[in-house]
Amino acid sequence: MIASYRNPGFESVADGVMSFFDRRPDLQRSGVAFGSDLLSTRAEPAKVSTDISLVAIDRSDPEAFALSDVIVQGVTAALNKYLQDRPLFRECSPEQSLFVIPIFNIQRYGPGEGFKRWHCDWTISDEATEPVHRVLAWILYCNDIYSAGTEFYWQDHHESAERGKLVIFPAGPSHIHRGRVNNEGTKTIATGWINAGSRDAYLSRLAAS
Repeated sequence: MIASYRNPGFESVADGVMSFFDRRPDLQRSGVAFGSDLLSTRAEPAKVSTDISLVAIDRSDPEAFALSDVIVQGVTAALNKYLQDRPLFRECSPEQSLFVIPIFNIQRYGPGEGFKRWHCDWTISDEATEPVHRVLAWILYCNDIYSAGTEFYWQDHHESAERGKLVIFPAGPSHIHRGRVNNEGTKTIATGWINAGSRDAYLSRLAAS
């Protein structure tokens, strides 16, 4: 259920993400792990990163919109392949329909930083990405840092961070994961979610909220 995809197109998108992140410090913010930090009494935060949030339906920043739209198109193509190889997955999904949420993040982890706590991407919070509807999550690794990819707990699996590799995996507790920390290098990813239902219905709910 963990699938990875690589092609020259994804490599070009990864390069575009790296360049965009470097050019746009105005959009960079300290990373937030929704939900997990709010309930934690630990001194160390769950996630230490610098993030840019992108919205692939917001045309107010043409550069950000162009990049986010290309990313969503690429993830959608990979999702179609994922479901083509797993027809029963689509058949058993709510509404038998899945779509890439157009709100997602670019995340940069400096040396010693990372999403260090075991977690999954499904919650019952009411934020705009509707996490209760999440079925799958995706990560696009934007540079090579092989020892600092993503660890999956139950699967005893490490997905190495390789430039232009897109990984899709279940968002629920079956695929608890965390970022593997590198104390010397910097890792940059784009990451988001795939929800049950239709994009049009989601956009209608978003507009009405």
